[in-house]
Amino acid sequence: MKQNKGPLLFLTIFTIILFKNNQAIHDAILSSCELFITRLFPSLFPMMVLSDLFIYFDLPGLLCKWIGPVFQRVFHTSPYGAFAFFISSFSGSPANAYTIKNLHEQGYLSVTEASHVLAFSFFSNPLFLYAMLSLIFPNDLLTVLKLILLPYVINLLLGFCLRKKTIILQNMQPNPREDFGVFFSKSIKKAMNTLLFILGTVTIFFILNQILNPCHIPIFSGIFEISQGLNTLVNADISYKLKEILAIFFISFGGFSIHLQIKGILSDTKISYKTFFLYRIYQSILSVLFICVI
Repeated sequence: MKQNKGPLLFLTIFTIILFKNNQAIHDAILSSCELFITRLFPSLFPMMVLSDLFIYFDLPGLLCKWIGPVFQRVFHTSPYGAFAFFISSFSGSPANAYTIKNLHEQGYLSVTEASHVLAFSFFSNPLFLYAMLSLIFPNDLLTVLKLILLPYVINLLLGFCLRKKTIILQNMQPNPREDFGVFFSKSIKKAMNTLLFILGTVTIFFILNQILNPCHIPIFSGIFEISQGLNTLVNADISYKLKEILAIFFISFGGFSIHLQIKGILSDTKISYKTFFLYRIYQSILSVLFICVI
């Protein structure tokens, strides 16, 4: 069987580029580590552990009793989907995939329900967005709030319009609880493993952006990694309206770095990444159209 030498050639060229751009790659790695330490780890780690503890003590059940039935009728998923959406709305991605995966593994969401909820529960951390957007649009709180809140409106709209009427809500029985000490230590270990994977993913896309986009053109930076894309808009010499359009596109699509992180988190489950990806295309189109007309 003839071996395909294309990947080997690509990896050889990539290795040569790494050595030729050693200082730039070094800076990209340090920048990704700084982003992880100062922004991602402080916001993601507590929420990952807390979401596990919420599920362990069945605190989602309290939330489900109040808004769960409404969520069930509107979006055709179990009441526990309301908890997943609630956590996702302020913890951001990829913590949403982590929480929804845990709900599925604990027996609160079926595969179909988890796939649907994940698809319309995609948000960036609002505190992170506020800090970045305030730099892009200084002294314009209205635009900042519009760009932060629009994803919530679009996601709810998609969740309602693309719900599957044929969904069969399963009354799945949650798995029996293990000893709290064992569960807590496993939760920390699981969160740290996931965060190390996120750090590696972010670092890879920082390096790719440095190599393939040395001029840091905003559209390419944002497609690679959302924080880089938003950061390039701060001093970008483009119109105000174009900054709005690019910002909402980066926020809605999320960047391939986030997509790879979510795909990795879901890798040992049957939760659909394809559905998640299609919803991001729909969200990006609707969000850009909305910004263009207002």
